[in-house]
Amino acid sequence: MTWLTIVLCGFFTFLIRFIPLSGIISKKLYPNIKSSLQYIPLVVLTPIIFNGLSIFENNIISISENFKLYSAIIAVLAAIVFNNVLITITLGMLSFLLMSNFLNI
Repeated sequence: MTWLTIVLCGFFTFLIRFIPLSGIISKKLYPNIKSSLQYIPLVVLTPIIFNGLSIFENNIISISENFKLYSAIIAVLAAIVFNNVLITITLGMLSFLLMSNFLNI
């Protein structure tokens, strides 16, 4: 069952990338399809980011020593304030580096 899921996900991922580039469909999309496609990055990246931010130790989510979570909060605030990807990534990575190396909570 796992292999079938992996193969199907790979197949659908390939089709999503291949069909628009192949010329099978026209270049113009209907407005409702175009508006639906804008949510794909959000839907795909949210579980990946949430999983990376949570630390499970003995079935407990550790918040006090989770520097990734604090850095993500700083990065989100930087994204809201500056609206710049480079500044957001730099502040998030720099805050994680400083917290993980210099704080002993």
